[in-house]
Amino acid sequence: MSQTPNTAAAQRWNGESGLHWVAHRERHEAGHRPLVAHLFEAAGISAGERVLDVGCGCGETTQRAARLTAGLPAGGAPAGDGAAVAPGEPGSAHGLDLSAPMLDMARRLAGSAGLANISFEQGDAQVFAFSPDSYDVVISAFGVMFFSDPAVAFANIAHAVRPGGRLAFLCWQDDRHNEMFSIPVRAFGFDTAPPGQANALFTDPQQVSELLTGAGWSGVRIDPLHESIWLGADAADVMDYMSGSSRVRALATALDDPAGADAAFAAMAQEYRSRERPDGVWASVAAWLVRADRG
Repeated sequence: MSQTPNTAAAQRWNGESGLHWVAHRERHEAGHRPLVAHLFEAAGISAGERVLDVGCGCGETTQRAARLTAGLPAGGAPAGDGAAVAPGEPGSAHGLDLSAPMLDMARRLAGSAGLANISFEQGDAQVFAFSPDSYDVVISAFGVMFFSDPAVAFANIAHAVRPGGRLAFLCWQDDRHNEMFSIPVRAFGFDTAPPGQANALFTDPQQVSELLTGAGWSGVRIDPLHESIWLGADAADVMDYMSGSSRVRALATALDDPAGADAAFAAMAQEYRSRERPDGVWASVAAWLVRADRG
């Protein structure tokens, strides 16, 4: 992949982080499901519309959008050999992501689903050469938080949307409101996660509103979401997952104390055991649901 202003994110998601995400794809899909339901309700995708999914990852949200643009139920059995596109409904969904490993998985999953109105492309939405007015709706499930220059990125995305088109995305609230993130941060004795994760700007709705307005969007609405999400089958399963995540690896590196890291992992495991239910480990999370219109 060519070098872009988003080079650090490209390196991250084409390396260990991308491979880790693919390995735990089903876990992430299950965990995000309650929040993604809010995203699609807000996006209001209709049959015949053209949808861009920014930071599409393994393409689960792109598949859901493709079904809706074809006038099909959002979930369900594979559509089979091109049957996804209903006559007279030329809607489509296009997924854009930096990560080659994730996109490989996305293409395989979409092929198995038999969706003919879906496509994927590796690229950086911050600098991608979009055709003007080529989409009706832009969605993103936690994929817009990694831009090195969010103002440039959202202006570029706006260029791709027809006047009156819509934007809907999810971004995380502050770590303190998200047990998924606060548990490891607290266990390692930090107040916040080390730098290098998502852009902190997105935790502040006022900054997000000003960002979007300045980038050519109007009618910005930002609503808080609070859900309980599934992290894994049990504490051991969650620890296996979390110990390989970039966030926890960064915490351990920043601590620079092997004995202290062992104690932190033990504290994390205890937190997850306290949240075990018969159907797995659950954590409280908080996100922002952001909507805007193309002026």
